[in-house]
Amino acid sequence: MKDHTVPRIGIGIVTYNRRDVLAATVEKVRRLTRHPNVELVVADDGSTDGTLAWLRENDVPVVTGVNMGIAWNKNRALYLLSEMLCCETVILLEDDTQPSKPGWEEAWIAAARLWGHVNFAAPWMKDQFISGQGTAADPILCEVITAQCAAFSRESLMFGGFYDSRFKGYGHEHVEHTRRLVRVGFGGTDRIVDGKEQMRCKLLHGDLTVVDVPSFIDHAQVERNLEIARPLMTDQTYRAPWRDDSELKQFRAEMRSACDARPNGFSLRGNLRLSAPRPGSRLRRLFGRG
Repeated sequence: MKDHTVPRIGIGIVTYNRRDVLAATVEKVRRLTRHPNVELVVADDGSTDGTLAWLRENDVPVVTGVNMGIAWNKNRALYLLSEMLCCETVILLEDDTQPSKPGWEEAWIAAARLWGHVNFAAPWMKDQFISGQGTAADPILCEVITAQCAAFSRESLMFGGFYDSRFKGYGHEHVEHTRRLVRVGFGGTDRIVDGKEQMRCKLLHGDLTVVDVPSFIDHAQVERNLEIARPLMTDQTYRAPWRDDSELKQFRAEMRSACDARPNGFSLRGNLRLSAPRPGSRLRRLFGRG
């Protein structure tokens, strides 16, 4: 059972057309997570390989919609967990990134509390590490980041916002988002040295294993997103998950559908049921019910 005397933590897993890999990741997250008050959601970006059926058959909470690309899909999980469910910390995993030890999440929770935002210290980046041990108390400082796992305090998202929905498909959305959070005070340092910006992001080792799977990289998308990213890199403006009323309506409909499908909550282990939301609860208020 959940211990409601401890802070609520959210774990989001983003996926697209990787049902078997996702199944293994969900199993490890459920088996190795030890925090007593965890909400789980898989953000599915319109998979066509049976992913959605598998999630529903195995009682895994999901938020989904038409294929919109990585930025929109990450926002599905981040917004639902931080804003709809009021999780203090949100850990966002890509579907090929799996916990490797019991209690893996505690270092990510501690780092988010200390720094507001932290990214994954991937082994293949070690030659670019500047300093630090990769622990919550002493994170690695690095000029580059990778997107396999990140943790966010709710406060960091309240002030820095979400992924920019102008990024479509694959590429650069995570870099722009992290740079924005660092500039507003979460997850690194940002200063001018000899007239040039010097940014250092905080990275955590975090007891994770990245599975070797085929990538969905599309180089045309990467180039397009790079052109979008260039003028945004110096823009500290808060970003909602949507850019206009049409996107807002689409996003809100996805949130409504996900919450309607889980009247008993977003439990880490789907067979552990919560009581139904009371009339007037946050989810009902957001959708004009009660």
